[in-house]
Amino acid sequence: MAAVKTGYLIIAGIIWLVVPLSATLASTLNVDDDNSEIEHIVVTTVAMQDPLIVVTDPKKPRQPLPAHDGADYLRSITGFSAIRKGGASSDPLFRGMAGSRLNILTDGDMLLGGCGSRMDPPTAYIAPQAYDKLTIIKGPQTVIYGPGSSAATVLFERDNARLTQPGVSGSVNTTGASAGRFDSALDVTGGNSSGFARAIATVARSDDYRDGSGQRIHSAYQRWSSQLELGYTPSDDNTLLLKFGRSDGEAAYADRLMDGSVFKRQNLGLKWSLSALNRYLQRLDVQWYYNYIDHVMDNFSLRTFTPGMMMANPSASNPDRRTLGGRLFTEWQLHQDISWQLGLDAARNIHRIRNSMNQQMMPYQQQPRQQDIRFTQLGLFSELEYQLNDSGQLIAGARLDYWQATDSRPLLGSMAQQQPNPSFGQQRDDYLKAGFIRYQQQLANWQWYLGLGYNERFPDYWELAGAGRAAEQSISAFYIKPELTTQLDLGLIYQHRAWQLGLSLFANTIDDYLLSQQNWPLGMQRLTVSRNIDARSVGAELDLSYRFNNQWHSSLALAYVRGKNYTDNLPLAQQPPLEAKLAVNYDQQNWYSGVLWRLVAAQHRVAPGQGNIVGTDIAPSPGFGVLSWHAGWRYSSTFTLVAGIDNLTDQQYHEHLSKAGAMVSGFLPVAQINEAGRTLWLNMNWQF
Repeated sequence: MAAVKTGYLIIAGIIWLVVPLSATLASTLNVDDDNSEIEHIVVTTVAMQDPLIVVTDPKKPRQPLPAHDGADYLRSITGFSAIRKGGASSDPLFRGMAGSRLNILTDGDMLLGGCGSRMDPPTAYIAPQAYDKLTIIKGPQTVIYGPGSSAATVLFERDNARLTQPGVSGSVNTTGASAGRFDSALDVTGGNSSGFARAIATVARSDDYRDGSGQRIHSAYQRWSSQLELGYTPSDDNTLLLKFGRSDGEAAYADRLMDGSVFKRQNLGLKWSLSALNRYLQRLDVQWYYNYIDHVMDNFSLRTFTPGMMMANPSASNPDRRTLGGRLFTEWQLHQDISWQLGLDAARNIHRIRNSMNQQMMPYQQQPRQQDIRFTQLGLFSELEYQLNDSGQLIAGARLDYWQATDSRPLLGSMAQQQPNPSFGQQRDDYLKAGFIRYQQQLANWQWYLGLGYNERFPDYWELAGAGRAAEQSISAFYIKPELTTQLDLGLIYQHRAWQLGLSLFANTIDDYLLSQQNWPLGMQRLTVSRNIDARSVGAELDLSYRFNNQWHSSLALAYVRGKNYTDNLPLAQQPPLEAKLAVNYDQQNWYSGVLWRLVAAQHRVAPGQGNIVGTDIAPSPGFGVLSWHAGWRYSSTFTLVAGIDNLTDQQYHEHLSKAGAMVSGFLPVAQINEAGRTLWLNMNWQF
């Protein structure tokens, strides 16, 4: 506790020193006076520059300060929310849709977690500051990035362009904050026009944070990651890239009886890119990747073991997942007005698990791994863009996927009450379709698009088998139907003098929506089941900004979604409430400051016990407002120092989607996991 208070005082002192001294120091240091093209350093919300696609720099600091993983970074983008389980490893949602409805790729690689209870979503293994660009494509409006994508496509990407001259460049990004928080990322590239080597390393740690009432939340974590990329670039049109990656960590969870003590990841990839091959073939990419996840959860490493009815002894579970995939992508210029993208992708992943209900007597390390589910996917995709005139384009795409899944589980149920699996040894094969058509137009001050998309989504591991999932009429959910989404998207961007408006609207019909429901009566048991229901949802994202002058700038961001379960005549579960972000920023050459006021409405549309693979509705939730502030100093275009205070008034609150609290020894119980109280932070970013 003394160390935490000392950290508060140190950071607070730095904050109050930085702001008044910055103007004086700027006059004596060699700084860049022209910052007219430098956007605001701290990202509070990402303004739309395109009504369909959102692009942001993940290396920039965010407010509120996110955890060191992908989900919290996505929350700065209008329309995204997250399901909190502890200090890290939240699960992202976009427009109220979670899980594999979001297609999340890292440099084109598919990354899948192993935990049957979603302790490790794909974003838990992503260190955003190790990437150069984060791109969001809204809705089912693309088919070239793999299957699924009914809600959005999320791309974490690195820019590995050919070096124009010999040299070394890179960046260092470090953050210190309350609760013993420390993050650091180092990114270094060296080489010449013939090739390069790029090394990236990140570390992150945090102690348990305290909510606005001062109550400690079981939420500590530690993470590290490393990446090495070797590129051969004999010409501007030829790049061969080989990459290796590793990471590990641990995280405490306030919503369950176990914590994550191991998050090992291994990655290997190879990509060959050719461009301008001939008059028609403009681009050819051949990509291969391998990802391995080895995850351990237990009830003794990060908490004091306490015997309980469900786990009388120290226990552990060790799932792993091995994914092998590849992609062939071509881009053709058939005519000066017609471009065509054609390709195929494939992936195969095997999920295994081993457990110990008594780690002292039967360590999990000595148990054999048992394969439970195997997936194979092969897809063919095509997108065509036709330039109708100087301002309008018609874009259409289609894909066909073959899916195969094999159930290797001989028994289902808990260790104490297992039953024969009715789908043991069986295989299912599905052919699924997706497609879209979109018209978009760019005019002098505004651009807009209207698109219709359709997507058939194969059930993921968690819907088929995760956490002992059953179906309405069977203890096995292996034959649950695919989910069918038809969605209309409309978006526009309007700019006039100091005003900028971005608006995205959507409405969908989802047949056989994959709903998770607790306490479903099946024989003499009450189980968590996957159900197919019919659902609809509508919603919007709005970004509005106004620049008063060269120094003052304000913005408003709104996100709203409303869903209904038509099968049960209930609200669709796990939908975020109306959210608004009001920001005012001041930027004066070398120093800048900003205030963010986040307002979230109450949510009364709930369906307790229903939800998705991550969480279920608990109860109606109250609204809240959180005020945050930051200030920074720009020594030059390559060095910035930023300090901030999140939750300035130290309010106690929880998000509507946060998980219910569990009984953890040494911690007071909470109905739902509260967010952090007042948080002080300091960020340094240096590019060289």
